[in-house]
This record gives sequence, C-alpha cells and structure tokens, in this order.
Amino acid sequence: MDKNNKIYNSVMAILLIVFLFGIFFLSIITPDKEFSESENRKLAALPKYSTKSLLKGNFTSDFEKYISDQIVARDFWVNLKADSEKVMGKKDNNGVYLGDDGYLFQMVEKPDKKDIENKVNAINSFSNKNKNLKKYFMLVPNSVKVLEDKLPKFADPPNQLEYIGEVKNKLDDDIKFVDVYDTLYKAKDEYIFYKTDHHWTSKGAYYAYEKLAEDMGLTPHKEDYFDIKKVTDDFYGSLYSKSGFRNLSPDSIELYTPASKNKESWNVQYYDKNISSKSIYNMDNLKKKDKYTVFLDGNHSLVKITTNNNTKDKRKIVIVRDSFANSIIPFLTGHFSEIYVVDLRYFTDSLDELIKDNNIDDCLILYSANTFFEDSSVDRIGW
Repeated sequence: MDKNNKIYNSVMAILLIVFLFGIFFLSIITPDKEFSESENRKLAALPKYSTKSLLKGNFTSDFEKYISDQIVARDFWVNLKADSEKVMGKKDNNGVYLGDDGYLFQMVEKPDKKDIENKVNAINSFSNKNKNLKKYFMLVPNSVKVLEDKLPKFADPPNQLEYIGEVKNKLDDDIKFVDVYDTLYKAKDEYIFYKTDHHWTSKGAYYAYEKLAEDMGLTPHKEDYFDIKKVTDDFYGSLYSKSGFRNLSPDSIELYTPASKNKESWNVQYYDKNISSKSIYNMDNLKKKDKYTVFLDGNHSLVKITTNNNTKDKRKIVIVRDSFANSIIPFLTGHFSEIYVVDLRYFTDSLDELIKDNNIDDCLILYSANTFFEDSSVDRIGW
C-alpha cells in the first residue's frame, strides 16, 4: 500500500511539473496580446530590464503583471477561478459583487470628506464666475444604492445618499440640485440599470430626464414622442469584464429616437477627432465589446450638438459630465438649439471662455456618485 502511494504521489508530482512547464513554455512561444476583449482592457507588455528598476522592485512587480496577463489561455483560467469561487459561494471578485437576479455591483469606497469639500468648492467657484448662467447639478446614485436589496447579505457599502446629501448641502444657492434618487427608487423593479455594466439603461436615463426637465422648467417629452428600438441583446459591460464572473445573461440596449413625425435633426461635432456626424448614436460601436459607446461614441473632450430646435429663445446648454450623461443627452436635443458636452478628464481649454464665447444659457453638471467621489478631474471645473 505504501509503495503504491509513493508511486501515485510521484506520478502526480511529475504530471504537475510537466503541466507547469508546459504552460510556461506555451506562454513564451505564444505571441503577446495587446488587448483583452473579455476584460475590455490593455494587457501588460514585457517590461524593459534595468538594474535600477530591479533594485527598486519595479521590474519584478511589472514582470509578475506581464506573466499574469500573458499566460496562455488566460480567459480560461480567469473564468475557471471565478466559476470555482462562485460554486464555493463567494459573492465578490475584483471589486465587484455578484447579486441576485444576475446583477453585478461595483464596490464603492468611502469618500474622503476633504476631497468632497475641495470638489464642491471648485463647483461653487465656477458658479461664482458665471453668475448669469442657469446651473443644475445631478449626482446620480449608483445601482449599488438604488438596487441594494439585490446585494449579497454580507455586502456593506458606504451609504451614497449620505455623501450625496453632503454635496447638496454645501452647494451655493444658485445651483439647482436635481435629486433623482426617489425617481429611480420608485422604478427599481424596472430595467433601469444594466446587470453587467455600471451605467443606467436608457429607461433609467429617461426617468432622470423627466425629473431634470421638471426642475429646468421644461415640458418633458412623453415616451410616445420616441421610437424605442432594441439594438442589441448581447451586451456584456464593464462589471462583467472586471469581475471575471461568467455564465451570466447579457444585457440589452434600447435607443430612443424621435419619431419621424417630430422631425428632429442633428449635427454632432467631435472636436478631438475633427469629425462630424448626423447622428447622436454610433451604430458601428454595437460591433465592439463596449457597446455602451453607441451613445455619442463614448467619451470625448468636447462635443457640440447642433439641433433644428427652433424654440423662441433657442437655449444653449453646456453639460459637464461623466459617461452617465451620454444616454440622457438624446432626450435633451428636443429642448436646446446647441448642446456642448465637456469631459474634464480630457478638456484642457477654458470652460468659462467656452460659455462666454458661445453665449451659453444653461449648465448641467452630471456625474454618477461613484465617479464624482473618485475622479480628481472634477476639481478642474473651478480653474
């Protein structure tokens, strides 16, 4: 019996060594990949060796990332790890919770109070420099708050409403805070957030648009103003890519386009690419991994949308935003003659001059709570 056990253990050890060396050898001879479609991110490249980087430990850590990213059949191992942990009952991976009904939720960190104060001060500074501008601020709670009843029982994220309320209370009086939590919470049983992505759906954005229009003194268009079309039912979003959880149902994306009888038309200019389009939707992006970029072609430093809106005052608006705004902007084209869309992460010109030079009447600052509390570029609004 002992002899058989020793033979068995020896064979298993040899097989393990052969397997590990086989994986290592295949990883070496297999060409490196630059991008992972399933994870929607760039993969680590082979780091350049230097004695200095080795002594500082940078080369070792970078090489470990390279080996991890370029291991042969990486997607298989990532999926195997996530599936194994799922079978064992684990409900979180890589900063993502696996909730009920196939929903994935981004873990959120407790915001730094000093950081919140700096961001609000920057917004108030911007407001003081633009006294004649009508200003609105929408801070959107993420699905981790609105759909918190779907979170796993052990999850205990910070209460976003507490920090959203803190921002609201510190804003200057001439900035209208657009509170959409109650609006979204009332519709929480509807499909208002994607299951595999961190964004809200077109339906969720529509409900927020109704609340925004009310606060701006506009009459929102009813849903029958639009043709609503499902353009894909095969969308796996950012949280799917990040988490590694697989065997989940994909999301669908719906687009709201004004019905032909309403005769809206647009000219969309992307300044960073020096190109223009006649549509606010880039349908070609539905062929890509990140299908959410169908809305306004994703994120750009500055986008100008000129509409055929012939209202008497021909109002113009600038929207300072993160990507949540991309799916609410299509609802605003029927109310403004010009819409300027600014992403402070990439916009390096003067926001104040943009407003002055184009005689802009309104400003909407729109961020998801998670992005607002984490993105340092928000401070640049006061420059």
